[in-house]
Amino acid sequence: MDEKTTNKMKLKESFLKYGVLYFVVGAGLILVYYCINHVSVLASGLAKINDILMPFYLGIIMAYLMCPLYNATVRWIYRAKKERSAAPLRELRLAKFLATIVAVLAILGIVVGFFALIGPDLWESVTGLVLGIPEATAKVQNWINAHIVENPALVDLLEDKLENISTMAIEWAQEKLLPGAGAILSGVVGTLSMVADFFVALIICIYILNSKEAFSAQGKKLVLAVCKPQKAEKIFTFGKICNETFGGFINGKIIDSIIIGILCFIAMSALKLPMAILISVVVGVTNIIPFFGPFIGAIPSILILLIVEPIAALKFAIMVLVLQQLDGNVIGPKILGKTTKLASFWVMFAIIVGGGLFGLPGMILGVPVFAVIYAYTSGAINSKLREKEMPTDTLVYEDFSKYRIDKEEVFGKERFEAARRLGERDTKPAPRE
Repeated sequence: MDEKTTNKMKLKESFLKYGVLYFVVGAGLILVYYCINHVSVLASGLAKINDILMPFYLGIIMAYLMCPLYNATVRWIYRAKKERSAAPLRELRLAKFLATIVAVLAILGIVVGFFALIGPDLWESVTGLVLGIPEATAKVQNWINAHIVENPALVDLLEDKLENISTMAIEWAQEKLLPGAGAILSGVVGTLSMVADFFVALIICIYILNSKEAFSAQGKKLVLAVCKPQKAEKIFTFGKICNETFGGFINGKIIDSIIIGILCFIAMSALKLPMAILISVVVGVTNIIPFFGPFIGAIPSILILLIVEPIAALKFAIMVLVLQQLDGNVIGPKILGKTTKLASFWVMFAIIVGGGLFGLPGMILGVPVFAVIYAYTSGAINSKLREKEMPTDTLVYEDFSKYRIDKEEVFGKERFEAARRLGERDTKPAPRE
């Protein structure tokens, strides 16, 4: 092939490459323009896709939470059976089958137990609140008669208003609730749909638990086929860090929340506060949200107790404050340890930003997500400092001169000497609380 023909082929390849590039850029700009001018249509489409994928979300979450139990069961059964069997593969399949049954029974037991635990108490509490409205109204009316005697006209006006409450409630029910029968039916259909989604998610969870090794292997094959070895190793390291951070945080918070719920129930029972089971479940569930969780669960509980028994609300508020301090300073650090390695300020920042952008899931997952981002940002900064032969310990850069304090005297000279000698200490220390 002569030089002229070779140049022509290179020119055609160049034209083709730039033509594809321009086409992709143009198509991308058109797509962006369409999305900007059809935000409502796009949002509706995404919402529909999200509804369709909801069973997959639930299945993945359930599989992730049940993975430790599933792995432990497989490991225990396989080790117990392989010594007496000549077919290890068959024993592994049996172990997976039995572990799947254990995981499914655990999920069903948690769901059924949760509703069996709070159902009767919830019904009794709601019924008590509804039936207690006339008594509360009468108490308010008696208080008005006893304390506002200086203004008889105001007393008569308030009495008339209180007497009309029942009439107004009946009229509101006739105008709003009866025509809303269709909405009630829609709610029933929605509940049945949620139940169906749960069982589909349970099936997806079973498939994921039994195929997670295959999925992981397929992912590794894809990464190794597309990326260079060094890049692939970084991706695998990133996945490992994410798994350790998310797994440690979520499992730790679940255990922590169960302990807090039990302690709340014990304390409320000892103080003889009403609705102990229902409120303890609320406090335990909301405790999954870091930092703000106990207060989110305590506020509606205090409001309910104010209606039932005001002095009980005061006792409960003091009890929750003590419980939150116990959890934040003793129980939480012992269980979670340094899972996220984030200072308290960054935990609060991650919760506020995550909750503002993604609601409740953002409040729960914002901390581990930010922990991963923080770890990689901190690692990149430390890497640049090491290239410049500078210490990576944050304490070295803190300024205590305004206090007239010698840092090396307070924190120890050995720490600073080790930090200044590169390679003699861990170059990626955990951020200090």
